[in-house]
Amino acid sequence: MIELAGNMHMHTHYSDGEKWHAEIAEDAIAAGLDFIIVTDHNVWVDGVEGYYSEANGRLLLLSGEEVHNVRREPQASHLLVYGAEAELADCAPNPQQLIDAVNERGGYSFLAHPHERDCRLFPYPNLGWHDWPVENFTGLEIWNYMSSFINALVDALERLPVQIELIDKLTAVRLAFNPEKFVVGPEPRTLALWDELLAQGKRITAVGNSDAHATPMSFGPFKRVIFPYEYLFRAVNTHILLERPLTHDFAQDKQQILRAIGKGNSWVGYDLPHSTKGFRFSAASKGKGIMGEAVKLDAGATLQVSTPARCNIRLIHHGKVVATAENETHLTHIPIEPGAYRVECTIQFEGQERGWIYSNPIYLY
Repeated sequence: MIELAGNMHMHTHYSDGEKWHAEIAEDAIAAGLDFIIVTDHNVWVDGVEGYYSEANGRLLLLSGEEVHNVRREPQASHLLVYGAEAELADCAPNPQQLIDAVNERGGYSFLAHPHERDCRLFPYPNLGWHDWPVENFTGLEIWNYMSSFINALVDALERLPVQIELIDKLTAVRLAFNPEKFVVGPEPRTLALWDELLAQGKRITAVGNSDAHATPMSFGPFKRVIFPYEYLFRAVNTHILLERPLTHDFAQDKQQILRAIGKGNSWVGYDLPHSTKGFRFSAASKGKGIMGEAVKLDAGATLQVSTPARCNIRLIHHGKVVATAENETHLTHIPIEPGAYRVECTIQFEGQERGWIYSNPIYLY
């Protein structure tokens, strides 16, 4: 199968980002990505999609949207929308109506950064998903790099012996200049929610993204762009598997990419410690299948994991670890129960074991 790496959560000058589409495409090409989906807040930007090329490569840029109710107090519950091909911000006041509208238009919806923590440095509460219950959304953004940074900052601030604004700000600067030392993986509550929904028999697809804004920061003599686009595009991404190579026919290629994202033929990879390119998780029985697919369980069924570097591998079934491999590149397991099986891999980086690969499930029935 054909593997592509992409990022699907970022912002331009149309909302609160610092670059235009062509500039962001250039940064994504430099980072080695194959596609991006730009998701400005409450605006679906038409007329920017297509292939963008430069000396170092070529990339497919698509237009999505991050929709939220601007009148909600406190602000929360952002929805990533892909493939709806229309402005849907008018539906934002009713999250279930918004999700239904995405489905009616053949699009895909993901709850953005579902779990964030309140940070005392910010004049607003967390932007997690608060409008429960909702149903029929495509999936969860299980790893949002900027949310991971915020949650790591909250941990650091809570460890301080005193609460002084200057010390808080210096702590934030220290983390911003060395984020790779503090970001360790997705929010555990999000993974627990994912497993809970899978155990209920729901098909829930996971994505991982940057949430790139490239916000400039100024604090006394310190001036820096917080998390440039290119840096973030080298960190948390979503890798997809396609049945056939891109044809460079824009309409066909777009639909093939969106279909793989929606079905979950993909994994979330933290590509900064080591590229996750080449990871595979498959099932073999009377039939065969990859991530996002359903395979009939029989006596000869096996699940197989292959990673591009030695790591710690865990196979998870409805929140329970059913098989492990330490410092290995392969794991094989013979399942005995139906349900959703997914893979987590961790790797050593910057002196600590960190989340590396989070596969979408294979559904055994």
